[in-house]
Amino acid sequence: MPLFNSQSKALIQNWDKSTENQVRIKLITSGHEEDHQFINFANQLMDITSKLAIESEKGETNLPNFRVQKNIIYSALPLEKEFEPFLEALSLLKGMHSKTLETTLSKSIRQTLEKIDIPVRLKLYIALQCPHCPNVVRTVIPLALACKNIHLHIIDGSLFPEIAQKDAVMSAPCLLLEDDFRWTGSVDAQEIVSMIISRDPSKLSIQTLKNILEQGDASWIAQQMIEKGKIFDAFIKLLLHDTWSVRLGAMVVVEEIAETDPMTATLLSPILIKEFDKKDITIQGDILYALGEAGTQETKEWINSKLGELEHQDLIDAAKEAIETLESENE
Repeated sequence: MPLFNSQSKALIQNWDKSTENQVRIKLITSGHEEDHQFINFANQLMDITSKLAIESEKGETNLPNFRVQKNIIYSALPLEKEFEPFLEALSLLKGMHSKTLETTLSKSIRQTLEKIDIPVRLKLYIALQCPHCPNVVRTVIPLALACKNIHLHIIDGSLFPEIAQKDAVMSAPCLLLEDDFRWTGSVDAQEIVSMIISRDPSKLSIQTLKNILEQGDASWIAQQMIEKGKIFDAFIKLLLHDTWSVRLGAMVVVEEIAETDPMTATLLSPILIKEFDKKDITIQGDILYALGEAGTQETKEWINSKLGELEHQDLIDAAKEAIETLESENE
């Protein structure tokens, strides 16, 4: 069944004429039942234009998506009213449109975007029949194009109702900033970037902190917790994450806090001790390591009392090493 009507084909033809070089984006399939719709869209679109190449690859994402660039993905079929904003985004991506980012975004917004130094997640829910959604798409895409730390995920809530329901989205457009703030209906670009800048680092989501770790900015997380004199709730979740590599990155943060500000580091002990018995052996071993780095005399006494209960040799060894570390730090 043809997806593009005569009006859409005319838009593509005009876009072709104004595009000098080929644009390349990716189609990421996920094993979702809607994969075939995205594949069909890509094939039909490439049959009409020679200026757009869509490379397909299997990904580990929950939803199929078109990756316009690394920080902008569409889990949506940009048809009907959404097709023109999609083509505009491709033009802005390569700077091939007369409307460059410099003219799309005001100077004050561009200056604010330069201050965003940590990853932030924006999730925009749209619906193809929504009359206001295209304008919101036009508002948020230039922000993500201008700032690599803004990760934008555009989702068709009608196509993926289970995801919309999980985020308690009842109507479109709906723009979510992390898990803390949302806009429904029209939204102002200046308000979005101002809200991003004014975020409290202690309220950052686990996914944002994980992104920061993956970018090699463990020191930033450590410094933020030292400045506030508290351990972020989301950071504890990283430290106790099921994935070893995530815990390893979080452990680097623990080591830096313990070295730079031992008093803040000690705040970890009661939290980790409380979680110890709830976790499996692998995570328990990492908890013992963290307690050795960040603990106090009371922590050492707790580990000593726990030694008699431990049966797994790896945990016994980890407990003894933690005690040795704490003793050496107090010498």
